[in-house]
Formats: sequence, C-alpha cells, structure tokens
Amino acid sequence: MKTRHLPLHRNGRSGGRAVRRLAAILGLLALCGCATVDRGAPKAAGGPIEIQDRRQRLVTLALQEWTLWGRPRIDATGRTLGRPDPSASTASTVPRNEYEPDYTSRVLMYWFVLRGSDFAPQRALLADGSLTPWSAVFISFLMHAAGVPREVFPPSARHWDYIKRAHDFPDPSGFQALDATRAAPRVGDLICATRSWTAGVVTTFAQLASDASRGTYHCDLVVRVSQGTLGAIGGNVRDAVTWTDVPLDAEGRLRPTAGRPWLTVLRNNLR
Repeated sequence: MKTRHLPLHRNGRSGGRAVRRLAAILGLLALCGCATVDRGAPKAAGGPIEIQDRRQRLVTLALQEWTLWGRPRIDATGRTLGRPDPSASTASTVPRNEYEPDYTSRVLMYWFVLRGSDFAPQRALLADGSLTPWSAVFISFLMHAAGVPREVFPPSARHWDYIKRAHDFPDPSGFQALDATRAAPRVGDLICATRSWTAGVVTTFAQLASDASRGTYHCDLVVRVSQGTLGAIGGNVRDAVTWTDVPLDAEGRLRPTAGRPWLTVLRNNLR
C-alpha cells in the first residue's frame, strides 16, 4: 500500500482502479507527449534565438511541465492557492492528476527517461493499482531533459541517492549539499526535506554524513525567490506536478513546517 507521511503527498488508492489503470497505461504509451503548452504570444520573427544554460533550462522545463499539469499551486500547509496568473488561458489552469490516462502516460514518460524504453509499465504500479512514488523520477527527468550529464547528477528513483552524492562529493560545477538552516536557496537549487518515518530519524544536516541517513525524502526545484517566500516545483505532490509556496525567514532561509522539515539545499552550480 502506498502511504505518505506528508499531507502534500497522497495515500495510495484501493485496488478498484488497478485493472482500468493498467489498461489505460498499455493503451496510451504512444501518447507520452499528449499535453500541450500554453506558449502565450509568439516571439517576434527574425530575432536571434537564445540558448539557455543548463541551470536556466531546468527552471524553464519545470515551469513547462507545471503548465502541462494545469498549474496546480499550494502553500506549505497543503492549502490550494489560486492561479498565479489570472490572465492565463482556462485550458492551461485546469489542475490535472496522475489518475487521468493522459497524465498517467506522462508519468510513464518520466520513468522511460530514467529506466530506458524497455522499462515495463507494470513496474510503475503498486499492487493496489496506484502509481509508484515518482517525485525523484520527475527530478531526474528534468536533469536529463536539461542536458545534465549522468556523472554530474546520477538519476535515481530515490532522492536520497543524489542528496548523498552531493553531500559526499560536492561538485563546484555541479551540485553541493548545504545545511538548510544556514544556506539561502537560489533559483535553480533543489530544496530537500525528510518525510515519512525518516523525518523522525534524520533531523540534522550532519546526519547525512552517515549511510544511516538512507530513507525517504522529497525535493523540489526552486523556480522563483522573493521576499519572504519562494516558489518550488515538484512531482508527485497532490498527484501532480505542483508549485508550492515555501516560507522564508528574514535571511532568505527555509522555514521548516510540519509537512516539510527542510534538511538540505542542493546548490546548483551548473552553467
């Protein structure tokens, strides 16, 4: 049974949907790119094309996926917030979730990027028919799509793997794990918290030095920082790719909440 400690994630559904879900998955594998992006006004013709660096591409890709999922947005307590851009088209602001066949297919695309095209779709399901947790898979997808080499950011279905890598082998041209109680996040960084049973065991950044810190975590990509709050996008939050408004203290550091006991900031040094 798929369970989660945090209110921002959902519990697994019962097995009633299992057969319908598997049929939808197998029938829609060719539709991984089914959703469309609200691109807004077209760029003026004839202008030079700007190629973003990998850090910028990560943020752009996260915003694009968030748009594909209907731009769901919550605060740090899990409360649903209104549309950040009331002028956006209606089609781009209808929240979607992983139980809709088109979006189940989208999640499978994230898995295929991580595991390869021979990945068996059934492996993405739990016994009750719900999807295996995919938040780390989503982050790994963003890294791959942005062109981040695997040796810089090893893709994984577990957040702990790349958190531990950034902690033990800090990379001045890649990622470095910093103590969330001391480091102020920047746009493009990953912010990571413990969850489920791990939240009661791993309570300080120093514990990451030990392999005993292995457990369940959640990371989001920072896409906006302003006075007193930041916006971060993550996968498998409320059954979707969701924007969370995260409170900051006067120094711009993360303020932990019951739902997100922030442990580390993965500083993004990519260019």
